[in-house]
Amino acid sequence: MPVKLRLLEVATLSPFNHRKKIETTCKNGIGILEFLPAKNYFVTGATGFLGKAIIEKLLRAAPSVCKIYLLIKAENEEAALERIKTEIIDSNLFDLVRDMHGKSYQDFMLSKVVPIPGNIGESNLGMDPDLIMEIAQEVDAVINSAANTTFDERFDVAVNINTRGPSRVLDFAKKCQKLCCCIHISTAYVNIENVVETLNPKSSPLLHPPVDVDAEVKLALDSNLAFHGDEEIVRKMKEMGLERARSYGWKNVYEFSKAMGEIIIDKNREEIPVAIVRPSIIESTFEEPFPGWIQGVQNG
Repeated sequence: MPVKLRLLEVATLSPFNHRKKIETTCKNGIGILEFLPAKNYFVTGATGFLGKAIIEKLLRAAPSVCKIYLLIKAENEEAALERIKTEIIDSNLFDLVRDMHGKSYQDFMLSKVVPIPGNIGESNLGMDPDLIMEIAQEVDAVINSAANTTFDERFDVAVNINTRGPSRVLDFAKKCQKLCCCIHISTAYVNIENVVETLNPKSSPLLHPPVDVDAEVKLALDSNLAFHGDEEIVRKMKEMGLERARSYGWKNVYEFSKAMGEIIIDKNREEIPVAIVRPSIIESTFEEPFPGWIQGVQNG
């Protein structure tokens, strides 16, 4: 991918410079590896497929990173640490990192990854206020990979995680005194057919149809109060999620809630340097750290 990106950039260069540019790109990439070392990271969704792959790549490609703070859904620090050990450190996804460090592998991992009990679905990410301020003084980069990926999820649940969640992460990023970047992982499916035809000049530059996100969030959070009984709430909220998504042109509540997450970031980012990444379907690892690893199939 770095080589392809650079080829697009050098299309107008002279043949000599073109060749030199490609050689430099192949050797040094686009500067990511130079950025990674000696920095502190805050990662959400750390025990998910993509989150674990990000952590593995960080520790393998740049073992001199400082700390990687991992937001873990757990009741306390002890429970969060146990999840780190069983779901990350013991995962065979990290076999190359394990080989790099041999007998000191676990000590290396525990010196780098820091479990933080919390929840992206709660205010302040479910973190202790004092801990928030402590970590915010250290973090250089925020990576938000947490998401609810259920296509037919309840409207209120999807909105809380996929729309309000990124807003909470952005609020944390604004507290980080040394922040270099905030990376939000979205999905390619936030795009809808004929989107350009449905936009007006005041629409988001992210090319979404105009949506009143605040109104949709309020509707999602208020609506379940009108229903009675667990079964009715679940059924009605799922129906509402599908109806609201299709009313704007998306196929399901996952795509819709993720798109609203992008909109709310774009609206509230202020001066925060934000990158939004839109992967499509992620099935398994292609080459690194080895071909074919997928969450839940191979010890992971």
